[in-house]
Amino acid sequence: MQVRHRAILAGLALTLLSGLALQAVQAADVTYRWVNGDGNLQLSDTLPSGAAANGYQVIDPHTGAVVREVAPRKTAEEKAREAAEQRAAEKAAGEARAQAERDRILLSLYSNEADLKQARDQRLDRMDSRIAQMEGSIERMQANIDDGHDDPAYARDLERMKQAVVEVRAERDAVAEQFEADLKRLRELRSNG
Repeated sequence: MQVRHRAILAGLALTLLSGLALQAVQAADVTYRWVNGDGNLQLSDTLPSGAAANGYQVIDPHTGAVVREVAPRKTAEEKAREAAEQRAAEKAAGEARAQAERDRILLSLYSNEADLKQARDQRLDRMDSRIAQMEGSIERMQANIDDGHDDPAYARDLERMKQAVVEVRAERDAVAEQFEADLKRLRELRSNG
């Protein structure tokens, strides 16, 4: 039984060695083609180290066919440009996905322009009421100060209230702008869909 195992192992070893020998012969049986620094075409069975950086072709010497082509190494500028292009493409893809999600939400919230306008009007009316309430509080606080209420904390509260009104007005303007953009986009989606 041991003799049989040894014979099988010897056969496998012989097969492996012959395969490696064949690969070595085939690897040595290639021609490299490249352009040297002077712009001249070069052919050789060995490739100089400097030629690899500028790109080369592996040629089958029997048929003259190109077996493999190796591109030149990229310069730092080329790598930087490709990286910038990749980042720009990823950013554009991300923006397109975000826009598609916003469009999906817009279409699910509003079946038509009238729905969107109604939502806009309700939201802006609530904000206008809030601003009116705050302005009424400011008028009352100012009247109290004018009547002699001279507590510094009260005056600071009045200033905070005035600043809050400025912020709510800015928020209202932003909401109105967003609704107008949504209305425009809804029209585009409805006309294209």
